[in-house]
Amino acid sequence: MQYQVDPALNGPQFYQILATSIDREILLQIANTLGAAWGVDFCLVAAVANQKLINPNACWENKSDRPNPAPVAADSTQTAEQSQTTKLESSNISLDHPLLAKVLAEGEIVAISDYLDTAAASSPNSPATPLSWRAILAGPARFGGAVNGIIVVGKSQPHEWSAADKKRLEAVSDAIGIAICHIQKNQEIASLKQQLQQQAQYKNLLKSVAAAIETSSEVDLILQRVIERTVDTLQVDRGQILLLKYTDPLLETSSLTQTPKAKVELVCEFAVKKSANKQTIKSNNVQKKSASGKTKNLEKTANSKSQISNSKSKNSPAFWLSESNLCDRAFHTAPKPLALADASELIGKEPEKLAEILKLQDIRALLLVPLTDTNKEQTVLGFLMLQHSEPRPWSPEELEVLESVCSRVSKAIIQNQKLKQAQTLVEDRTAQLQQSLEVQEKLYAKSANQREQLRKLKLMKDEFLSTMSHELRTPLTIMKLAILMLKQAEQPLASRAKYLDILEQQCSKQTALVNDLLALKQFEPQQVPIAPIEIDLKHLIQDLAGDFEKNWADRGLTLKVDLPKSSPSLQTDPDSFKRVLLELLTNAGKYSAAGSAVIFETSEAGDCIVLSLSNFGRGISAADLPHIFDKFRRGTGITDQAIAGTGLGLALVKCLVEHLNGTIEVSSSPAESSEAGDLWRTSFTLTLLKSPAEFCHLEE
Repeated sequence: MQYQVDPALNGPQFYQILATSIDREILLQIANTLGAAWGVDFCLVAAVANQKLINPNACWENKSDRPNPAPVAADSTQTAEQSQTTKLESSNISLDHPLLAKVLAEGEIVAISDYLDTAAASSPNSPATPLSWRAILAGPARFGGAVNGIIVVGKSQPHEWSAADKKRLEAVSDAIGIAICHIQKNQEIASLKQQLQQQAQYKNLLKSVAAAIETSSEVDLILQRVIERTVDTLQVDRGQILLLKYTDPLLETSSLTQTPKAKVELVCEFAVKKSANKQTIKSNNVQKKSASGKTKNLEKTANSKSQISNSKSKNSPAFWLSESNLCDRAFHTAPKPLALADASELIGKEPEKLAEILKLQDIRALLLVPLTDTNKEQTVLGFLMLQHSEPRPWSPEELEVLESVCSRVSKAIIQNQKLKQAQTLVEDRTAQLQQSLEVQEKLYAKSANQREQLRKLKLMKDEFLSTMSHELRTPLTIMKLAILMLKQAEQPLASRAKYLDILEQQCSKQTALVNDLLALKQFEPQQVPIAPIEIDLKHLIQDLAGDFEKNWADRGLTLKVDLPKSSPSLQTDPDSFKRVLLELLTNAGKYSAAGSAVIFETSEAGDCIVLSLSNFGRGISAADLPHIFDKFRRGTGITDQAIAGTGLGLALVKCLVEHLNGTIEVSSSPAESSEAGDLWRTSFTLTLLKSPAEFCHLEE
């Protein structure tokens, strides 16, 4: 934009420009207005401080090859928007020149019609590069009576500057000074606004870090959120968090002379990828979190003392601290951050493998802020690393807020470590308590089992005493009475013979009881050798059947024998086998109902002979059935029914059958026959091998 106005109206026109233009165009438009209105070839309007050109500044030139002069910046390749903030580089104007120095020092207008004819051009103090313009008119810009800028116009050919030219320059001095001051104040306000905005961003960053720590108990999730917000707030290209895992707890603090043996693990990362048309954000967490926020369970490791709970997967990138020049230097710099505006030289010294892990390709600016445990002599827990692709200074404000962020993150890591240790301790104590409870439960079960065994033993003892009392005291009482009767002299011979028979019978019973006990003692450990011979099974059973039918006649019992047509061959110990049959038949006779039948069946099953003896009577209860072969164990209520017996017969049968290398089973269930009525059928099934070869080893 060009302003063709009366030179006398320059001052008011400048105020109009000041009121209607944006800051970055004000000086450029003023320079354009002055140059075009005064008909010069060159116009510079600039702020100064300490004899130096500062922002804002603008330069206008009327080039001979341009028919319509247009405003340009000091660098002709820059746009109008960039000109006021770009220092003069293409122009040969320097504030160190004696002419311009005089303007600034004395606050007076300097007019030179031909620079080449002045003494300044040949002065030994003249700059090496002379002024490009022959005629120069320069004067100060003032605000509040003080010089705050400079105005320089010039022509390429010699020109005599008139008093009117000087007055015009003097007339615009205050207006340009006000414009410069206005721009500077606006810049200060903008700078303060920017600082306030940055402080608000930093405050929000700290709030988000605190929120991440409060709302999550997972360290890896906290670190990921922290690095994302940090990269976004400081507007860098990439952020990483590195954690240290020490192998020697005594070397966890930073030392000027020694680098500890420690692994550096890249636990999380957040990067901003810039493309030509847009910015895309890429989040790369080493733990590979899913988009839904779910994370894999990570392997937890903890070292003694200040060791932190590192959250990492088996594929986490890691390297030794001594392998990295950057990390080693940051470790020894701790607790202060390592801030590098241009780290090209140090990055070039990194091994290729480490540069790949840390993604240092095309990185210029680096910042490593240590994560430290202030409670343990500045123990370094790791680093927060920020990377930028262009050289970038790190301001004190940025360092301060990052140190605060790292302090909070360090506390969160340590708290998480303590929490994990407490959880581990609780789990260990819980496991110990559970183990103790299990041991106590086993001891209680064992004690209960022992009490139950004692109860059963006491019950067996009581039953044994009851049985023995009945089986011993009753015969002895009878024998005593018989003896008393025999002592009476007046007893007739018939009575005396009767009592003698009673004595003989009872004595035989006692002898049989003693023999049963002795036999049981012999056969239990299988100490008696076996002498198997072939026996006539059919003849033996028929003889026994005849004897028992005579004894059972008074009760109306019958014995039904069911034998195969061809008598099976059996080789066994005859005495033991006969004793088994006698005991089973005796037992069947005791517990059979009057008028019922005892059934004896024989069959063959492969190499075995199966004998089954069944009777119909009261039966055996389900509770007594498992103990029917126990010594001195009789069925419930048997003693009360005055049924003779010692509880040794079936125990002896079991021992004899095992002695013969056979098996015996018992069953008792309601009888199916309608003739039996409400009676139960109790069956003992004996299985014996035909051949003695199967148990000949028992003779050894």
